[in-house]
This record gives sequence, C-alpha cells and structure tokens, in this order.
Amino acid sequence: MKTAAISEIFSTRQGEGPHAGQKQIFLRLAGCPLRCRYCDTLDSLTAQGHPLMSVSDVVDEIMKISRRDSIDTVSVTGGEPLSHVSFLEDVFPLLKKEHVNIYLESAGVHPAELRRVVEWCDVIAMDIKLPSATGKAYWLEHKEFLEVSQGKAFVKIVIEKESAFDEFMTAVSLVRSCAPVPLLVIQPVTPQLPLVEEPDPSQVNKFFAEASTLLSKVLVVRQKHKEWGIR
Repeated sequence: MKTAAISEIFSTRQGEGPHAGQKQIFLRLAGCPLRCRYCDTLDSLTAQGHPLMSVSDVVDEIMKISRRDSIDTVSVTGGEPLSHVSFLEDVFPLLKKEHVNIYLESAGVHPAELRRVVEWCDVIAMDIKLPSATGKAYWLEHKEFLEVSQGKAFVKIVIEKESAFDEFMTAVSLVRSCAPVPLLVIQPVTPQLPLVEEPDPSQVNKFFAEASTLLSKVLVVRQKHKEWGIR
C-alpha cells in the first residue's frame, strides 16, 4: 500500500496568483529537495514529524471536505509534491473520477516526474527559482518542465530585495521561448524572516515594466491569504 508524508489537508481560499480567492482544498505533502531563502512552509521541508497516509485515506479525506464545503478543486502543494510522484499517480486518477479539478503547485525542477502525472492536472502553478534565492540555477529543468506541461502552466517568480535583475530577465526570456507563452506572475515576497526583505516599489515597477516589453501576459500579485489572515 502506497503512503506519503502528509503535512495537512484543509480547505481555504487560494492566496496566490491568478486564481487568488478561489475556494480550494489544500493537500500539502511533506518533503522538498530545495531550500529557498524565502520559504514560508518550513514545517513541510522534511517528512519527519508528519503522519504517513495511504492513497485511500487521502482521497477519502479530500472527498469528505469537498462534499462538506462544496469545493471541486484541490491544490496539491508542499514541500514539493512531485517528490511523491508515485503516490500522486494513484491519487490523481481517483480524484478525477470524482470530478475534482487538480491544481498542482511545483518548484518546476522535476520535469520527468511531471510527465507521469500531467494528464490529470488542470492547472500547474510553476515557480521559476532564481539562483540568488536557491544557490543553484535550474534553467534547464525549468525549460523542460514547461515543455512537458502541455500549456497548462502559469509561471510565478518570487522577487525579494536581493533578487538580481539579470537573473529575472533570464527567467523572462525562458518564459518567452515557450509555445504557448504562459502567464507570468511576479510575486513580491512577503517578509517572514529578518534576512528576507521585500522589494521596494521602484524595483517591482522596473521588473514588471521590463517583463511587459517581452511578454503580453504579466501580473503583479502579492500573497493574499496573509493579507486576509487565513491559511
């Protein structure tokens, strides 16, 4: 019986990107190979301390919440959910049989794993991780991830005060090279640690203006759930 470390399953409103405000069920899996400077789900970085749940238990819990709260979309997040791709290969078809929409949130560094589950995804929220935030460049992985996404992905780039403009423009060029060209969401970081400072308005405006010269679909969307005081 397949199991995975589950951080939490709960219902709320989506707080990021173009779907902000939509009611969703969140399935948060624990464990992530990245260590981003601005991570705001530190409790989910490792599987340690989180219960192991079976495929049937996860699906049953999601469907119980779906019926109770009249929600037809589940956001699969983490940690990094694609670290548990074998588990998701069993969960996703069962959810689709129940007419549940699947909104996958991913760091975009596991293209081979995405290929195994992309057919069941309705929306893919893919981060482009700037090297200044992770200590490592993932340009090739990001490019392949977008190629595998079948046009279902939008791209989110979190920017902080230390975000390098040349790195950001490399990311914009990568987005522009895709067919179809995905929506780009610029997300100013919500500071949660003393070392993570939000960008000033002039920096946000510069990044947005330069991205908009190359892309037709660019948004600036802050994390809304923290403004709303919800999870």
